[in-house]
Amino acid sequence: MLKYYKYHLPFTSPLQISGNKFFHRDGVILTYEDPESGITAYGEVAPLPGFSDEDLEDVIEVLKTNKGYINTSIKENNGKEALKVLDQIHRFPSLSFGLDTLLHDLAAKRECKSLSSHLFDHFNADIKCNATIGIQEVKSALKKADEYVEAGYSTLKIKVGYQITREVRIIKQLREKYPELKIRLDANQAWLPDEAIKHLRLLEKFDIEYCEQPVIKDDIYGLKRVTDAVKIPIAADESFRNKRSAKELSFVKAMNVVIIKPTLMGTYKDIFVTKEIVDTHVIEAVLTTALESAVGRAAIAALSAGLGDPKYAQGLSTGSFLQEDLTSDSWLNSPNVKIPETPGLGINIELEGLAEL
Repeated sequence: MLKYYKYHLPFTSPLQISGNKFFHRDGVILTYEDPESGITAYGEVAPLPGFSDEDLEDVIEVLKTNKGYINTSIKENNGKEALKVLDQIHRFPSLSFGLDTLLHDLAAKRECKSLSSHLFDHFNADIKCNATIGIQEVKSALKKADEYVEAGYSTLKIKVGYQITREVRIIKQLREKYPELKIRLDANQAWLPDEAIKHLRLLEKFDIEYCEQPVIKDDIYGLKRVTDAVKIPIAADESFRNKRSAKELSFVKAMNVVIIKPTLMGTYKDIFVTKEIVDTHVIEAVLTTALESAVGRAAIAALSAGLGDPKYAQGLSTGSFLQEDLTSDSWLNSPNVKIPETPGLGINIELEGLAEL
């Protein structure tokens, strides 16, 4: 039986991302209990405001309207066909990702395999993750960095683009204190190409791993200008959304690294094809969450195990931003995520208190 549950999870403090301030995360958890085996599978549909083209109410309407069709299709082992139809009609990537997660979780549990084992013949079961330091004063940023390093993180992502003088001070002091620390930057579209080149050249001497999205997402050639002009590797994040953008960006070699947010990409097939496109152009990939609950993050961890470039820390450690989550399992919130051998997503989901749609 297919069921839907709406969640509302407050953040511990407001998050500022690409000009958007987030106070909470909303989404829908999909569950399907197999009447024959008793297995319960899960998926998460959580469009991210300001990033996804669809909004949550759009998605909920489609889920409600098609609940009987989806339920019957899964029961008759035609879930993939239902996914294909809904994906072609609506083109809501978050919906396609959530429903595909449900189907893969169900299949993996029937096989008694972890989701990573179900998806990949070979994968990295021990994934390093980065921690993120938001835009803040020098003293508080350095204090937060100390806490993360003490907790075991070896890669820190520093949000930049607000005040370059202060940001240079933070990065300089971090590099002096932690010479082995991997430091990556996230500008969240803050600069014009000339500004980005100027600012990143100031930072080149600090051994920066890469800088995410220095220019606005639609300025592909501006992104390429920056990539070609600075020594710091450049990563496409907001610019990189689907197979079409992957082809456009890869063709002109506008970046060195891509940031893949599976929730914003669509079906697992779409994600795999997109990864193949960037692989063809020798562009590396880092997978990150889009601030989902544990259900979405567990699915993204499984995908990271097979698709993320092992030399990079992946962006999975966002559960600490939530005041509470949908699981008490702690393996997801770690500097080193170890994929469990538990069948499916590998987490115990707690839906008590959530409203069923």
